[in-house]
Amino acid sequence: MAIIKANYSLKGGSAKASVRYIENRPGKDGAKLQRTLFTADGKVERAEVYAMIDQAAKGSYFFRIVISPDPQREDSDKNLSLREITERTIQSLEDRFQCPLQWVAAVHADHTDTWHIHAIAIVPERLNVQDFQGMRSAATEEAREQRRQLYLIREARERSQEQGEGLELGLSW
Repeated sequence: MAIIKANYSLKGGSAKASVRYIENRPGKDGAKLQRTLFTADGKVERAEVYAMIDQAAKGSYFFRIVISPDPQREDSDKNLSLREITERTIQSLEDRFQCPLQWVAAVHADHTDTWHIHAIAIVPERLNVQDFQGMRSAATEEAREQRRQLYLIREARERSQEQGEGLELGLSW
C-alpha cells in the first residue's frame, strides 16, 4: 500500500520554501541537483509556481504531500510512472472538492532507494482522515494498475520471444 505523508501551512512563504526544497534537495552524497517541477499540464518553472502561490485565494491551505508507492510490493523494479501516480492521487482530492486544484510536484528518485514524489497542493480547507485514505487508495490503485500493465507487457514479450525462437529453429532445420 502506498504511503502518503503531509503537513500544511497557511503562508505562501512557507510554500515557496517547499518549492525550493522539492526542486533542489541534494542528492546522494550531497550532490547538487535541480529536479524538474511539473503540474498536470507538464513541466513548469519555479517562477510560475511562485505566481500560482501568490494568486492563491485568501485562506488557502498549502499542503506539502509525499507520495511513495510500496517499494517491495508496488515499485520493486523502480519502473512505475510516479508522475501518473501523483496525478491520480491529486485527482482524488479534486473529486472530493469538486474543482480543479493547483499543485506542483517533483520526483525524488536519486537520494534514497525508496522513490517518491514531493508535491505541494493548494486546497480550500484542511484535509481530513477520509481525504488521506482516498489519496492512499488512489496512489495504491494506480501503482497496482501500472504494475499489472507492466506484467502483461513483459508476458507478451516473453511469449513473442519464445514463438520467434521456435520459428527460427523450425526454419534452420
